[in-house]
Amino acid sequence: MIYCLFQGMRKFGFLFLVLTTLIAFSAFSQTDSLVYSFGKKSTTLPASYILTGKVTIKDSGEPLAGVGLHVDGLFSGVSTDRFGTYYINIPPGNHKVTFRHISHIPIFTEINLYDNGVINLEMTEKNFELEGVVVMSDEPDRNVREPITGITKLTTRELKAIPAFLGEADIFKGLQLLPGVSSVGEGTSGINVRGAKTDQNLLLMNEALVLSSNHALGFLSAFNTDVTETFTLYKGNLPSTFGGRAGSALNILMRPGSMESWGGQAGLGTSNGKLLLEGPILKDKVSVIVGGRISNVNWLLNQSRDLDIQNSRLNFYDGYLGLNWKIAQGHTLEFNTLMTRDEFQFSNQFGYEWENRVSSLRYKGILGENLSLNALIADGDFDNAFLDPEGVEAAKVQNGMTYQQGKVYATWANEQLAITGGLEAIRYNGKPERLNPFGETSAVQPEQVGKEQGIEASGFISLEYELGENTGFVAGLRYSTYSQLGTDTVYQYNPNAPISESEIVGQTPFSSGKIISYSGLEPRFSLRQNLTSTASLKLSYARLFQYVQSVSNTFGPTPIDLWQLSTTYIPPQRSDNFSLGIFKNSEDNTWEYSVDAFYRIGSNQVEYRDFANIFLNPHMETELVFGEGKAYGAEFMIKKNLGVVTGWLAYTYSRSFFRSQSEFEDEQINQNEWFPSNYDKPHEVNFILSRKMYPRGMFNFTVNYSTGRPVSAVNASYLLNGGLLVPDYSERNKYRIPDYFRVDVSYTVEKVFSKKGDSLNFSIYNLFGRRNAYSVFWQKDGDSQKLRPYRLAILGSIFPSITYSIQFGGANE
Repeated sequence: MIYCLFQGMRKFGFLFLVLTTLIAFSAFSQTDSLVYSFGKKSTTLPASYILTGKVTIKDSGEPLAGVGLHVDGLFSGVSTDRFGTYYINIPPGNHKVTFRHISHIPIFTEINLYDNGVINLEMTEKNFELEGVVVMSDEPDRNVREPITGITKLTTRELKAIPAFLGEADIFKGLQLLPGVSSVGEGTSGINVRGAKTDQNLLLMNEALVLSSNHALGFLSAFNTDVTETFTLYKGNLPSTFGGRAGSALNILMRPGSMESWGGQAGLGTSNGKLLLEGPILKDKVSVIVGGRISNVNWLLNQSRDLDIQNSRLNFYDGYLGLNWKIAQGHTLEFNTLMTRDEFQFSNQFGYEWENRVSSLRYKGILGENLSLNALIADGDFDNAFLDPEGVEAAKVQNGMTYQQGKVYATWANEQLAITGGLEAIRYNGKPERLNPFGETSAVQPEQVGKEQGIEASGFISLEYELGENTGFVAGLRYSTYSQLGTDTVYQYNPNAPISESEIVGQTPFSSGKIISYSGLEPRFSLRQNLTSTASLKLSYARLFQYVQSVSNTFGPTPIDLWQLSTTYIPPQRSDNFSLGIFKNSEDNTWEYSVDAFYRIGSNQVEYRDFANIFLNPHMETELVFGEGKAYGAEFMIKKNLGVVTGWLAYTYSRSFFRSQSEFEDEQINQNEWFPSNYDKPHEVNFILSRKMYPRGMFNFTVNYSTGRPVSAVNASYLLNGGLLVPDYSERNKYRIPDYFRVDVSYTVEKVFSKKGDSLNFSIYNLFGRRNAYSVFWQKDGDSQKLRPYRLAILGSIFPSITYSIQFGGANE
């Protein structure tokens, strides 16, 4: 159905003729060292001195974040913050300090340090206009030196180099090209990380909780990459500062506005138009950044020959506001708010609406030479609705949730040891589910079902210690507790029968107060052992609890999924995560090689009974099945970070299973035997190549292959008296849909019409027009008495796109 929506786009198809596989290495280095001296050598010296300063971009004067400082002979290193400033304690003496950044020429210095010193530097961009696709941490060899396994970091600049659907760079689509990250299929929101369900991934914006993250039914992310800075995904072991989910954590760092001068950018593409403005309210003191996008995809619907699609509408927008106040040196206050809204209606048959708002206020301060403090308060509001727009049964079903979050933690650190401790609390308020008539002809009677409220609180502490240059470990402990609060009604069920509406034997109403509580300890541990100066072995373990989860009876997440809190009959999920990996770099960190194995076991995992009724249900537990889950696999990657050609080849082997544990047949799935999860995709291969085309071009090429997801199939069908055809389904998830394969290409040119800075991007998504299966369904074939399988392809066509963006204002004007 949705596949037909895009058939009209074939007329816009064109072919790229330039494909390259040349691998070349290009080194950009500055061999001369700058020499600095501070103070004079004496007989009595303190343990360390402070070296600080600011790194800016040459010519523009803009601060440069993510510049790594490496001190020879010391394992400890730091990176510049978003204001370009750095702060590090170094023992007295003569040191070689290197300043490195992915897209700038490194600076080598020799420092004679016998007093506190300040070094301000300007870094020059490497002599190409566009960067290749580089997946690196703040320091080039961080993947080897970082003690925690399974950490992946992308910058916005790197993400925009990847060919994108409808030409719009997307966080989640980019992450799916990395090992261990996948999705159920095109047109679904969220990601599955190492065999975890989508709702088991913690999503944060500057550490503030986010519940909804998609536009256009999951085809695009709700995060505008023009206002984001970096994305850090924790796949293996979560820091003790993060909790509340049983799988992974993704922290999206938003970009601050310029402190130097006013500027902005505007863009128009196949899917949306966008505008960004930023600049100082008080120079070097207070900055603002405002960005927004609005959809323009309805013209695509009008290209279809299908009347239903021509009468359909898809609209979305998002807006972001960020304020940054540099209170004093080392003290900043940030305010961020993100607002998104979507409306989709398929002809007069059905429709969705959903909107989300997240606002936060965050303080970051350096309280002394070794002590820093972070504090956060946040407020979120999420709503969604399902529409049945026609006839006497026309109705609108609404639900949602609000929440308030508070977090504070402090870090004490020196060259070898870092200790972090803090507290966090989140108050959840489920909005009542409401059924209302839609339109004047509707005969539907209003109905309302109350939803749960609860509070989750936790305390955490972690210790990071370096046992010399070759060994480091991180040990953390998080204690979390959750309480469901009134108002609610707790039903009692017959203990000798499965939980069902027909087995209710009583009920207890709660008007306020605590209904039930859960709590648990969450230990975390990671160890890194260097095998050589360029290779390391890492292992980790983490226990995680999850007290809130999304509820859906479909194989993949949808915009109208319910967020369900833990209750008397819905206990919190728990998972134990293990990881073991080997990481190797070569040729001065130009090449990276890694093998990372993982294993996860989970309890109180949630599945759904056949034909579950999840909407307007006051006793949700009657539609759920609980059991244990397990996931295991390994990730392999070869990656080239620097040179004319960059990219990576990644292969993931991943399995994910579920097993129900009830003694009652009605609460069993597949007779309590293990079966593949909806998102079990054993094999996935991603190849990404990015080639600089001088003087200002960039060619990008991606290939994605994965095993088809599991599906329950029709084994046979029976014709009853009266001509009713009844299907007989297989065991759950016994079969699989066809394998997935897609090739994308793009070409980007910078400074096309404007010397100030503009870019033109041409992209082709699904270059070969492959009709990848979204799902398989069964229906009668004409007058036959059999049900036959049919493949549904969401994006079964070539999707060309063009996007133009231009920058204006800024320091260069």
